[in-house]
Amino acid sequence: MIEQVGYKPGWTFKRGGPGGRFLCVFAVTPDSLAPERTRTTQHMFEIPDGLDGRGFARWVLDCVLLAERHEACEFLSFGGARPFWPNHQDEGCPYDHVEHWEGMSL
Repeated sequence: MIEQVGYKPGWTFKRGGPGGRFLCVFAVTPDSLAPERTRTTQHMFEIPDGLDGRGFARWVLDCVLLAERHEACEFLSFGGARPFWPNHQDEGCPYDHVEHWEGMSL
């Protein structure tokens, strides 16, 4: 069913990762630190067992919302500061809500 998934321009969906057990979401977006450039980001989600068509569709929506949340937290700024900058790679889960308020006043 992954080949049937469509979303925004620049977003593609593939099965991949170890054993083909993952939904890989690729998003071509502006670079949050240099918006004049574009970059391709990859979000990977392990596909749960036992989903029917509707369950799979709902699960994909949840994955897209997590990817969008991550991107929103990269781009949202207040006076140039980004208090919700998300985790990346080995810092922790990239979809956890993170707050960095040190040195910021709102």
